[in-house]
Order: sequence, then structure tokens, then C-alpha cells
Amino acid sequence: MKRMWLMAAMVCGLSACIAPPPGLERNEFTIQSVKKIETSDYECQCKEVRLGGKVLSATALKDQTKIEVLSLPVRGLSAKPSIDGAVEGRFIAYLPGFIDPEYLKDQFITVAGKLMKQEKGKIDQADYWYPVIDVTHYKRWKLVQEYYYEPDDWDDWGYGRFGWSSRFWWQEPRLRYYLY
Repeated sequence: MKRMWLMAAMVCGLSACIAPPPGLERNEFTIQSVKKIETSDYECQCKEVRLGGKVLSATALKDQTKIEVLSLPVRGLSAKPSIDGAVEGRFIAYLPGFIDPEYLKDQFITVAGKLMKQEKGKIDQADYWYPVIDVTHYKRWKLVQEYYYEPDDWDDWGYGRFGWSSRFWWQEPRLRYYLY
């Protein structure tokens, strides 16, 4: 019985590690993907959205900051953009207050707010209609790179008194990226 209570406490404690930042919980939003935005959603200007991706450009305006974001899928529980996800399109977000554009450029971000309108812009030579979001909450994520070794089937075999003597048997480290 004691072991069961300990396991329950560990599950509850570890589940708190993947909680999204305040204001970005998924249950509050009707739209969570640029692909799911329809033309009728712009009429009421009341749809709550949660979108994320990589900031392509940022411009400081008088009382706010305008960012253009390459939209990526947002993970359900953690609210982090999926780095290896398929690109869903682009959107423009207006963040409240002044934020240095260099601080946001090429960073990953998740935004939450109201879907307001469409704004016409250009991507190279092509015309593009951007969904515009008036942001109430946002989180800038840090991209971290980490070296790791693949699990090896030979790990528990062949270690004698002296171990492997050749560099041939050692694996090369691999590189992976994640957000925190």
C-alpha cells in the first residue's frame, strides 16, 4: 500500500513538469492551428487562438511589437512548438509593449490571444494574407542543443577484464535539439 501511494505521488509530481506556461493552457482556445482558421472566424473577432512557431521578423512600433511567425504545430500539453513539425503557414502577432526586435528574431515562440483580421503582405514575389493575432500571453522558448549517444545493443557484452581496447567500438555522439 505504501508503494502504491509513493507511485501516485511520483506520477503527480512528474506530471507537473510538463505543465504549459500560465495563459497558454490548451482548453481555453478554439483555434490551435493556422490551417483551421476559416474566413468566417474573422467576422466576430472573438475567437481565442494559440499558435506557435519561429519568429522570422520583428518590428518595434509605438506601443507594441509586430512579429511575423512561421507557424509550426504546437504540442498539446507543453504548448511548445514542434521543431520538426510540418510548416502550417505564417501569421502576424502584435505583442503588447516594447520588445527589442533582435531579442525575438530567429527565436521560437508560442502566442495566445484573439484572432482579429487578415493583413495583406508579400512572401518574396507572392501575395499572402496573414492572420493577425492580438496577443495577451506569450512565451519565448530557448533552443538547446545536446549531444547524446544512441543506445547500444553491445553495452552489456564483451567487457572483460580490460574492456574494449579499440576506438572502433566507440560510438560517435549525435546532436539533438529541444526547447525549454
